[in-house]
Amino acid sequence: MNDEIIIVKVDSSNYLLFDNMVFFRMNGREKYEEELDTESDFSNIYEALANPDLFVYAAMIDKRFIAWISIVYIPKVGRTGGRGHMFIDELWVSPEHRKKGIAKALMKKADELSREFNTLGTRLYVNTDNEEAIQLYQNCGYTGIREAFFMEKL
Repeated sequence: MNDEIIIVKVDSSNYLLFDNMVFFRMNGREKYEEELDTESDFSNIYEALANPDLFVYAAMIDKRFIAWISIVYIPKVGRTGGRGHMFIDELWVSPEHRKKGIAKALMKKADELSREFNTLGTRLYVNTDNEEAIQLYQNCGYTGIREAFFMEKL
């Protein structure tokens, strides 16, 4: 096995690999041959991936995606002159590939985007009981501002 990690932007040309990784995350197993999706209409997903303020990157080893980060740029109006923040929406690494620097490599990609966009900074939310993730983010230079109460409306 070649352990070279390659970070690639997810788009319509490689989305099926991404879809397979998400299936693995949700089901704890690879897709069976008959489950491989080549017929579905992913046009809505491709349209979302083409959004200039959405960035989805995946880590690849041996032509297989094993981790991803989803980043969104949100500009602000008012005193910031239109400059905004990058928000890390989601970061996931396959359990067998954790503790190998992959999450840090994906976080580095977020830092590069933040500099490229000349943002005010990068923000994220993390569950207070996710000690490993908190440690990762602290090692990447993030600090806790204050405790927040995350809310959602579905």
